[in-house]
Amino acid sequence: MTKKMEEFFNLPPAEAEEVVETLPEKTKDELFAEAQQIYSSLTTAEKVDMALPTVVGLEAHDYEMDDIAHKAVKTFEDLIALGGNVPDLHAGKIYEVAGQMLKTALDAKNAKAERKLKMIELQLKKVRAEQIDLEQGNGNRRDSGGNEFDRNELLKYFVRDKTEKSDK
Repeated sequence: MTKKMEEFFNLPPAEAEEVVETLPEKTKDELFAEAQQIYSSLTTAEKVDMALPTVVGLEAHDYEMDDIAHKAVKTFEDLIALGGNVPDLHAGKIYEVAGQMLKTALDAKNAKAERKLKMIELQLKKVRAEQIDLEQGNGNRRDSGGNEFDRNELLKYFVRDKTEKSDK
């Protein structure tokens, strides 16, 4: 029984049996290896978190999805309370709508997570593409010996090139 059920039915608290679970002791080397793994995971997560703020508009979407989820959960709680105060004939439809509110809250949270994962995926693809470009020698295309012209010099170059082709 839960505390809410005890409060609702005005029952005395139930005595729960204590369950003691023993975990196998780990050696110092195992603990160190686990700590290394956790540290590397945290640094990877920190890198991803540092990259995410560079994406504009992600915070607004997060805020909106949190707001939708919060409103849906609040409405769910209100509908559950209402469903307990109406005749059984009408309570079924109210509980059905309450379930839909929970689904809306879950969808909002999932949309938030999917958007973050999509941004991470796109950033990883970008890094991978840049790495492939560097491996193929295309990394510094801008510094490949191009010249900078102003408009008048460029027009003179085109006119000179055209006259040279027409003379030949």
